Amino acid sequence: MNTNFIVVMGGLALLLLALSAISSIAQSTESRSHKTGWIALVALVPLAGWALWWRKGPRRP
Repeated sequence: MNTNFIVVMGGLALLLLALSAISSIAQSTESRSHKTGWIALVALVPLAGWALWWRKGPRRP
């Protein structure tokens, strides 16, 4: 299999994870400053930011 294909698919998967986390953060009940911080974290370090948000972010009822 072509290595470029794997890299591109991995990048797309990472992008989708980051976008899902940003969407979840935007819809949360956190204050605006907390949302901004979380979104910045996810944008700067997508995989780690996504993982932290899903572990430490507000719980869904």
